[in-house]
Amino acid sequence: MKVVKVLLITLGVMLVLIGVGWQVWLKDQVAFARVATAYGAKQVCSCLHVAERPMDSCMDDFTTDISAVSIADDGAETSATVLGGLVSAKARLEPGLGCTLVKP
Repeated sequence: MKVVKVLLITLGVMLVLIGVGWQVWLKDQVAFARVATAYGAKQVCSCLHVAERPMDSCMDDFTTDISAVSIADDGAETSATVLGGLVSAKARLEPGLGCTLVKP
């Protein structure tokens, strides 16, 4: 009976530790995704609309650290998404000011 209690307590502690570790890891990944999408949208918007470079040239500026971000431009706004659209950011050209992030 004591062995069963010890095993159950040990299993419970292990599950709690795994859960806490998962939450910490996931929180860091979501924070990175928010920064990466905002950076991608703003940089590509500036590259396309301020520097007037082609999309292929703009995408060459990114390293592999941001390669999971999908970037699209519709002429008015540049959007970046990651995690299947779970995290996204948009940037828009403001004439005379350059590109700025817009709230979704």
